[in-house]
Amino acid sequence: MIEARAVVVRSDATSVWVKLSDPVAGCGRCNEPGGCGGARIAHAFGRPSDIFRIDNTRGFVPGDAVVVSLRDGAALGAALTSYGIPTAGALLGVIVATWLGGETSAWLGLVAGLLMSYGVMRRVAQRRGWRQQFSLSIRADGAACPHPRVQP
Repeated sequence: MIEARAVVVRSDATSVWVKLSDPVAGCGRCNEPGGCGGARIAHAFGRPSDIFRIDNTRGFVPGDAVVVSLRDGAALGAALTSYGIPTAGALLGVIVATWLGGETSAWLGLVAGLLMSYGVMRRVAQRRGWRQQFSLSIRADGAACPHPRVQP
């Protein structure tokens, strides 16, 4: 489980908005010799948002300390799907077009493969089960306050 501590900043009857209190910054060696600078790449187009909307299933209110979780393998699955399907479509389009018509048609095959991949990705993304595996879950952060919260 990938977990991060957060604080509830806003809530309503169905949702909470949480702000990460310890945003992940990579290995911490960005400014040291041998560091890859991976955390700086994430900020190339502006600071990423550290506020997320999550279903409020437990009645959290602003100020509550929580832990936000993402299922193991969800990030890898998203990356493999997002990059794998278009790459496979492009390669398949180029291979088939080259086999059928030579080098000039390879470009058309590339475009056709990418367009088909786009259609496949849209269908995959519309499947409810596929989207649910990437949903964040939330629980109270027991380390922040040792006292159980009393529900009225």
